[in-house]
Parts: sequence; structure tokens; C-alpha cells
Amino acid sequence: MIPLIRENVVAQFQEIHPSINSHLTLYMLETFGASVKLISQYSPHDLSVQLWTNTLSKFNSEGIWHPIELSYQSQESNQHLSLFKGSFTPTSEGDYQFTYRVGLKQQPGQWQWAGKWRENGYLSVEAPSSQMIWTQGPSYVEILPLVYIGNFIAASNATELGFDAVLNLAGEFLLNFPADTDIVYKQLSLPDGAQHPIPDEVIREAIFWIEKQLQQGKKKVLLNCRAGIGRSGSVALAYCFYKYPQWSYRQTLDYAWSKKADIYPHKHLQESLERLFPRKK
Repeated sequence: MIPLIRENVVAQFQEIHPSINSHLTLYMLETFGASVKLISQYSPHDLSVQLWTNTLSKFNSEGIWHPIELSYQSQESNQHLSLFKGSFTPTSEGDYQFTYRVGLKQQPGQWQWAGKWRENGYLSVEAPSSQMIWTQGPSYVEILPLVYIGNFIAASNATELGFDAVLNLAGEFLLNFPADTDIVYKQLSLPDGAQHPIPDEVIREAIFWIEKQLQQGKKKVLLNCRAGIGRSGSVALAYCFYKYPQWSYRQTLDYAWSKKADIYPHKHLQESLERLFPRKK
């Protein structure tokens, strides 16, 4: 059993996976799953059980420590043993840490931690694997009318898929289309991973390029990167934010996620967009 460090015990941690003090390695965009079993005198519905981490994810593009809520799954009545589970997807290479905490929902800000101060688990995130699902075939979705987000394979098959304008945001891939094609092509090379901010001038150039293609009558504009979720997702967010000045950044993010749930913003994107396209107060 993991020792508790507070006098007012909310719960006793029985099993944690992955445990604190463990050292894990995952690929970027691979799911990190966590589970916690604990015993408590309180109803599991009254408990808030959280994974606490500084790993970059679609909910945490700035790399600050933040909670990921674990959901109640089941209870073994003979032991009052409750199971909580949750997951997230790392969106950046790097070395991170994680731990766990539990508290009562009606007492926000009061937490019981799974271990001692700085007794954390360690997560190393490596570059995306070449075996991930988005490497297996073309994938794309329409984010706004006539504007799509897709992976590199979709961009490589632009002619067959009917795209007539392609904005490639992956610096590691080059695209070549036949001279007689009507596809308008542009590349803005950005590094992969949410830890890399997208420069203001690139955001502006991308948005105005998309606008120009639509004004010139293009019917199917594709924004692509490697997986079609990070760099192209961030530019799509920027374009939506530009097109709908009545939306807050959070509203824009929620809209994008309603179209493609795995989109993640790059570091400082909110700050950049609110500076470039300020909202009326």
C-alpha cells in the first residue's frame, strides 16, 4: 500500500498504474492510460481522483502542471474498493512527470497525494511511431466549408481526392504535383510537436493564403502536416478564430474539437491569436 501523508485521510490508495516512481516511455500521440484503486469511507461519486502531470496534451499546450480527471468505473462492495480510470495523449516529445491525488468534490483545493513531495513517476515521450493509424492511409475532415485538415497521405493523394489547393505545414515532407495539375501548392515548414510555437508571421501567411484560394474559387482546400492534428490543426484553429471574431479562443477550440477531436494546439497559440485578432471587450 502506498503511504498516505495527510492526517485527514480521504482514501487509502491500494493500486496505482502506472505507479509513482515508475519510468515509462511512450511515442508522441500514443495513449497514456492510468488506473487507481482506493478504499474510502466516502461514496466514490463524492471523490475527485486525478492524474497530475506536466505532460503536454491537447488540453495543456503550455506544459504547466495540470489535472486529468479519472472517472469512476466500479466498486467491489465487500471491500469498498473503487476503481477510477482515465487517459490522455502526449502531444510533444520530451521528459515529463506525473503523480496522483484524491479529494472530496465539496472541498475543492484540499488534496491527498499518492506519495511524498516530488515522489513522481517519469514519462519520456519519443517521436511518433511510423506504425500509428494515421500512417496507414489518407485521413481528412472538413473543418469549415471547403477547408479540410488531413494527414500527409491525404495530401500525397490530393489529385485523386479532389483537392485543388494544398497547404503543407510539415517541414519534413515535400510534395510534388504534375505540372499540368490545377492544384495550387504551398509549403510553410513547421517543426512537429506542441512544444514549438507557431510564429505570428506564419499564422498570418497561412490564413491569408487560405482566404486567397477561396476567393479565387478553389473548392477543396487541404491543410496538412504529418498526422493532420497538430500543425495543421493549429492553423485550422487560427483560421476559425480569424473567420469568427465573435468567438472566444475557447469557443473556437470547442468548435474544432466537435469536428476533429484529436486536434491539439501548439504552445502559445492562444496568446498569438488574441494578439493578432483581438476580441472586442
